[in-house]
Amino acid sequence: VLFRSLGIGNAIVDILTRVDDDFLIKNNLIKGSMKLINKSEFENLQKNIKIEKVVAGGSVANTMAGISYLKGSPSFIGKVNSDKLGDLYKKSLEEININFPYINKNESLPTGASVILITPDSERTMCTYLGISSHLSADDISKNSILGHELIFLEGYLWDKGDSEKMFKHVINIAKQNNIKIAMSLSDIFCVSRHKQD
Repeated sequence: VLFRSLGIGNAIVDILTRVDDDFLIKNNLIKGSMKLINKSEFENLQKNIKIEKVVAGGSVANTMAGISYLKGSPSFIGKVNSDKLGDLYKKSLEEININFPYINKNESLPTGASVILITPDSERTMCTYLGISSHLSADDISKNSILGHELIFLEGYLWDKGDSEKMFKHVINIAKQNNIKIAMSLSDIFCVSRHKQD
């Protein structure tokens, strides 16, 4: 039996497109890498691709999708804007039976997105604009949204942002007080190196 799981992480819309190797070279991208980009870079990149598919993503949300496909009972909390991509994100999660209790608000930044460039050899290269997703804070996560779960899965990358430590302590305290198990994605070796002591 799979846990009633709650994932908390970056809410990133995946925008999939096929390109050739020359496109990567022309845009100074390293095949197979993930590059953080700013809003203008994201907008310029979108103008030069043909979008094939748009779905909810982010590493922790993808884990919750896996649990859903295995007939579990997952929920996910991530910060989105009340814009077109934010609405699409929520709808995409709900279509695969992931509860998304986050209430969209009008934010100063757009919903985060990752342009996933797929070359003919099936390698994927990601250009990620975090947008509002990286501003998830303790104020976005109520006690009621945590209770009722057996496991909380946190995204290691969130340690990289200013409000994250307060948010993590908030979530972990509620979890401990209510005997909810806690797990964390380590994200990557550099994230672990930066925050190992915490």
